[in-house]
Amino acid sequence: MTADLTDFHIALSQKSFAPGAYAFVAKNDGHHEHALEIEGPSGENRTRTLAPGASDTVRVTLKSGTYEIYCPVDGHEDLGMKTEITVGGAGAPPPASPAPAGPSDSDGGY
Repeated sequence: MTADLTDFHIALSQKSFAPGAYAFVAKNDGHHEHALEIEGPSGENRTRTLAPGASDTVRVTLKSGTYEIYCPVDGHEDLGMKTEITVGGAGAPPPASPAPAGPSDSDGGY
């Protein structure tokens, strides 16, 4: 799985994730220093800060839930270097089912 870091965008090679172990290979294709941080139910994991052209790998075991993936270099997240993934479908329990519909007390206004 690759994460291409540019000025100022993160492009992931994979869009859907099941729970399990992953190796994110971050490659800095930009002109500024960048890094990759993955934050969510499995904790926080990050690469070292990468000079332009450098790459590093961060290994993480993803649990079900929502993760923020961003560049932790000062100000880069605010410039758009962020994305979000959901592992295992939904990060939260499903909403409660509505009560079953019963007979109406209204006669339609007649």
